Amino acid sequence: MIRLIQRKLIIPQGDTGTFTIPTQGSVSEGDVAIFSIYDTLTHTTVLEKEINATQETLTFNFTTEDTLKIEPDDKEVGGRYRWDITI
Repeated sequence: MIRLIQRKLIIPQGDTGTFTIPTQGSVSEGDVAIFSIYDTLTHTTVLEKEINATQETLTFNFTTEDTLKIEPDDKEVGGRYRWDITI
């Protein structure tokens, strides 16, 4: 199950699900929202999802194929991920 707890996003490896957040600021017709997960250890983007931006909310859907290659967070090694949404 994918969970968003305040600013912490939990996506178990191989899981499916969605999360929705409110749109901040104004959005115009044709705007696109890009969600990305960035590996701070390797300095690479490990997942990127693109959706049409709407006025009120952004909903991102994840399939098993999306999350299967994301390695679990290993605090001993420092494998923390950062996520961001750009419109």
